[in-house]
Amino acid sequence: MYNQQPNNNIPGTPHVGVTQQAQRPSGMPCPQCKGFIPVSMQQIITESSIFCPHCGLRLNINHQESQPAIEALKKFQQAQNDFDRRSRSM
Repeated sequence: MYNQQPNNNIPGTPHVGVTQQAQRPSGMPCPQCKGFIPVSMQQIITESSIFCPHCGLRLNINHQESQPAIEALKKFQQAQNDFDRRSRSM
């Protein structure tokens, strides 16, 4: 996954807090047109393909070949959900 991060090392660039960064969509650059493809962990885990909203390129997700990575994403997503649930109950 690719998550665009601001460059806070540029003089005169305001610091972007963690909360603002966390609200940015996750995704990746399109290998064809370089446009940003927003994609969530849930989409990668459950869907068979994703599409570039700019050029329409279809990217197929091979769940069989990607099984170790898919399992790691599932574990990460579960940990993130557990953290979010605990944070709300505090």
